[in-house]
Amino acid sequence: MQFRKIILFVTFAAQSIQHQSQTLNDPIYTNYTALPQTSFKNNNGNLYAHFWETNVTAPPIQIGKYAKWINGLYYRNTSLQFNFNNWLWQEKPTNLHDIRYTSILRVQLNKRIELVAVPRLMLRSDFIQPISANDIFTQAVLLGTYAVNGNPNFKIGLGIALNNDFERNAIIPIGSLTYDSKKWKIEMVYPNAHFIYKCNSKLEFGLFSSVDGSISRVNRFTVNGNDAQYFRNFQVLVAPTLSMAIYKQLFMHLKAGITPVRNIEALNQSFESVSSGRYRLNEGLFIRTGISYRLKN
Repeated sequence: MQFRKIILFVTFAAQSIQHQSQTLNDPIYTNYTALPQTSFKNNNGNLYAHFWETNVTAPPIQIGKYAKWINGLYYRNTSLQFNFNNWLWQEKPTNLHDIRYTSILRVQLNKRIELVAVPRLMLRSDFIQPISANDIFTQAVLLGTYAVNGNPNFKIGLGIALNNDFERNAIIPIGSLTYDSKKWKIEMVYPNAHFIYKCNSKLEFGLFSSVDGSISRVNRFTVNGNDAQYFRNFQVLVAPTLSMAIYKQLFMHLKAGITPVRNIEALNQSFESVSSGRYRLNEGLFIRTGISYRLKN
């Protein structure tokens, strides 16, 4: 397997774990992200993208004495506006939908060890063609965490993930580190990371890096005479972050930073890149704003 694909596998496994952490702290949130016009490397043209996402996570269901079951729904709508002077791309996707159902099962085996299982079912499509099994994608994470010195706010974890974004049924190892104190909160699942300083219960700031992207089934189009059935959009986001309470447990969030890595890719029905179907973009900027309902500590 190519090294680039291994890194991307780890990236999307990391997204599953970080999403689990975010939804537990902020069970209801909505964000808007804009990536202004960014030019393609070695090609004429540029791409402007923006997306809106929202998530609702239900309260945990206690199962016996040591287990909790958590369920959540997520929706994202992505708009792509191409100014792409390349005759090889006969058509281009412009509107993508991403619907996810996530189930989280947390089992406390003893004072120090917890087992976390995160299966996820996703529907990703432009909704132009009728929905079929080709629009459905799956992911799963199985993670064991260890509370360092018995501290539930300082955990390291190891596990495995099943990913179908880049190769069918790829299984890869993963690791994590989380730390939460009165003033600091750290979440690391390589290559994603959040470093947060808590000024008080109503204001916090820090730095985050995250890999964002997906594969979506789109209306069939041709690239350099080859049929393409799937579209991959991929970017790395790095920015300072600011969160503040605006009313009781309602928080506003702001991130503004750079996208050091970003590309698009046309894939065939076997999820392989078609000839002349992969394009990289230059470094660009992004801004994300949102609101969330945060649980009390």
